Amino acid sequence: IVDQFPYSEIQDNTIGASLMPIDMLRLKLSFFGAVKFDPRSDKWLRINMYQGAPLPHEMKSSNDTWVYNSLQ
Repeated sequence: IVDQFPYSEIQDNTIGASLMPIDMLRLKLSFFGAVKFDPRSDKWLRINMYQGAPLPHEMKSSNDTWVYNSLQ
């Protein structure tokens, strides 16, 4: 699977001394749709979630591609 999708697996030493917990947090948050990571230190960071999401009154007229807004 890695040959076809190079980012499908974590390819880092997750127990190494050089790995910061914030790196794993960024990875985990990206699965939930977090974008625009703004690290303020190695202990916490700001993120932006649901950017481009339709408001409740716009749900019927919007398409489902708003999830991929940051990729366009």
